[in-house]
Amino acid sequence: MTNKFVEEAPYHPGYEDAGFKAQASPVTSELDSFRKSNVRYLNFADVIVDFCASEQAKHSLK
Repeated sequence: MTNKFVEEAPYHPGYEDAGFKAQASPVTSELDSFRKSNVRYLNFADVIVDFCASEQAKHSLK
């Protein structure tokens, strides 16, 4: 009976590694590192924008 359910189950993209909880696929690990790197760059860009905005505000008050 269980095998019948498995055969008839629809395919769900993204759940290929769902049965391997202790391991992560290399692609998933690489994507995760890209996401973390992207967040770090965006946070640094926000700091630069905030600094530029504060400097502009200082100069506009003079």
